[in-house]
Amino acid sequence: MQEHNDEQQPMIIGGNLTEALAGKYHLSLGEVFKQTFTVTKSHWAPLFLGFLAFFGILLILTLVAFNLLPEAWVNQVIPTESNPQVGQNGLLVLSLIGSAVGAPFWGGLVLMGIRHSVDIPTKAADVFDGFSRAGALIVTLLTTSVITQLALLLTGQIHWLISVLAQIYFSVIFAFALPLVIERAITPLNAIYYSVRIVHYKLPLFVILLFVVTGLIIISSFAFFLPLIIVVPLIFNLVGVVYKEVVGVTIKLDKTQSLDDDQTPWSA
Repeated sequence: MQEHNDEQQPMIIGGNLTEALAGKYHLSLGEVFKQTFTVTKSHWAPLFLGFLAFFGILLILTLVAFNLLPEAWVNQVIPTESNPQVGQNGLLVLSLIGSAVGAPFWGGLVLMGIRHSVDIPTKAADVFDGFSRAGALIVTLLTTSVITQLALLLTGQIHWLISVLAQIYFSVIFAFALPLVIERAITPLNAIYYSVRIVHYKLPLFVILLFVVTGLIIISSFAFFLPLIIVVPLIFNLVGVVYKEVVGVTIKLDKTQSLDDDQTPWSA
């Protein structure tokens, strides 16, 4: 059995970050969806199981928090008969807490989708891989959440339609922030800046992708969310494929992997 011991330089599959920052990238929605469906056929189970683990942990933490927090705080975020409307402050607090707790898990799920885009298999436990960059992921998600929530509060004072447009806009422009942090180890502020810059070159295409994702979730809700078994992996694999096509995925040869091993020798 021949062992491969030579040092391997990392290589990029797909796009190029430097060119993406200059707007020199091509994104075909037809090709993206085709790749996404193909990838999801082979790599849906780990993503769905990883998402279930994340959802279960988040649910447990939420129940614990509601039992430990002062009742006055809890009443701000839970509708009651006397106060059916959740306050804007309550929504902001919920968003920030969710971002801080969920950021490493979102990073892990995104990284799984990125690996799938280059046909690297994963396992459900990989959802915890985001904790290797937990601090940066939390800062990134908190920053984008605060910016989005403040924008929604301001635009909501003008007109509800402007607020809806702002929600769409900010949901799209930060799309590459978490992937850049978890896959390229880019600092949070740089990742946010890079994401905004890259998306602006082809903003309508990314809005269409957002509508597709939203549509899939809405359709799933009409079927008691059962289609989410496939839709959830599809969404994260879609993120991975788009990221690969635009920015590119860094891979390297695992030096401990023998050339004639049946498993893939590449890692990302």
